[in-house]
Amino acid sequence: MNRIIVLASLYTASIWFGLVATGTAIAAADPYKFEMIVFEWPARAAERPAPPPGVTPPQTATLPERHVLGRLEAIASANKSLGPVAYTLGRKGMIVHKHLAWVEVPRGLDADAWYQVGDDRVGGQVRVTRGRYLHLDADLSLRDGPGGIPYDAHFERRMRSDELHYLDSPHLGILIQATRIEPAVSPAADDGASGEPKPAQPATIPPAS
Repeated sequence: MNRIIVLASLYTASIWFGLVATGTAIAAADPYKFEMIVFEWPARAAERPAPPPGVTPPQTATLPERHVLGRLEAIASANKSLGPVAYTLGRKGMIVHKHLAWVEVPRGLDADAWYQVGDDRVGGQVRVTRGRYLHLDADLSLRDGPGGIPYDAHFERRMRSDELHYLDSPHLGILIQATRIEPAVSPAADDGASGEPKPAQPATIPPAS
């Protein structure tokens, strides 16, 4: 008898863990729309040091060996909503190098999955991963600073959906916002086809003859 109870408990536990794992996998597959602005602080250019005499600095940053999925610009086709923010940055004297919006299903934490991003002046690699929160990692380089010295900046941030996040460095900045894309609800889900019972209807009393 005890053996039957133990086996039943193990079976129930395996079903429960399976449901939890399935729910986690489904949640982890949620797509998000990301919108990112990469900008430069030109007013701070005078703060960058000049190279020592006789030294020719490198023109690009040396990044670790990574798995690059492609260019972020190639998948950036989502609608943008931060246009007024980018406009305000320009009015305040910042140079907006990239304003991109894309849809992506974030991979798990520490996934080696990066996108190349940038132009001739500012470029680097970006990735978004997901654990309990969304995480942004970015390595960017300002290639032609005064004296020819590239300025390298690393950004990382834990993010929540629907919040505008500002990441700063002495000469470069990032604004990024993540929006979870809600699954579409089919019409059948509204007419009781989801399997949930409908509320009982009151009895109709026939009229007296």
